Amino acid sequence: MNARDFSIREAERDDAETLAELMRALHAHLKEPTEHISADALRRDIFTADSVHTVLVAERAGELIGYALFHETYESIYAQRGAYMADLYVAETARRQGVARALVAAVASAARARRLRFLWWVSESWDENAQRFYAALGASHEPYVAHAVSFETFDALAEEGDKRDGARPSK
Repeated sequence: MNARDFSIREAERDDAETLAELMRALHAHLKEPTEHISADALRRDIFTADSVHTVLVAERAGELIGYALFHETYESIYAQRGAYMADLYVAETARRQGVARALVAAVASAARARRLRFLWWVSESWDENAQRFYAALGASHEPYVAHAVSFETFDALAEEGDKRDGARPSK
């Protein structure tokens, strides 16, 4: 079997257990918490009819060896819809075999098929290997600082929003 013999496909509900393992491996590598990642959470949030997320997986001989998670976004600077790639991960045993490039290309292809016009993502400032790989794809480097609120701080901010004018915005 050639090291490049793998396929890319959309993840299915039955992939949830292995996909959760790959996600935990990614976030462990990034020195981030992994305790919230589970197959049940993926089945609840990703593998539903109304999910806004897409997961593409790389598979070799029936084994998942990588994945990319993305969703649609809008950037006012471009006045265009695009895609945000939240995760890209390839198992250590499958690295340097074209899997990551194939996953990113598949995300770009899927986004273009949906009439989206750009793809963006972030990387950790210390992850020089990832940055070299992204540069080799032709990606530009944008010097942003990411911000997030989560769990308790998210809830506190949402409560503040709920109290303002007594109503939540509707879609």
